[in-house]
Amino acid sequence: MPAPENSPRSVDCPPSPLGCAASAGEPCLSHGGTRERHNFHRARTAAWEAARIAAVPAAQLVADAAARKGVRHAKHAAEMLAANGFTAEAERIRRAVSDRNGLMSAKQAVALLVDEDGDHG
Repeated sequence: MPAPENSPRSVDCPPSPLGCAASAGEPCLSHGGTRERHNFHRARTAAWEAARIAAVPAAQLVADAAARKGVRHAKHAAEMLAANGFTAEAERIRRAVSDRNGLMSAKQAVALLVDEDGDHG
């Protein structure tokens, strides 16, 4: 699955009441579709973030474990990734944990994986 471009505009906005049902590429609307919003509905931003995470299998694995509260710290996320064959990603997280003196959550590890994958393809 290719990573979505770097904007929530790249995914569809959910229908009302959570969003405005704008198509991908179109701006979000308000006031019954009569005004263009200068930002995005929260549900559209959440859908975009979910699509970004789904595009990186290692990030999806960590995000799922963090959602289940199975992994909370990046060190444990790295151990889980290594055990599941994502050795390069695990090493990236281990380096980041070391650089941050151990202060890195599993959610921050997901962000690192998603952002680095987008930068390095």
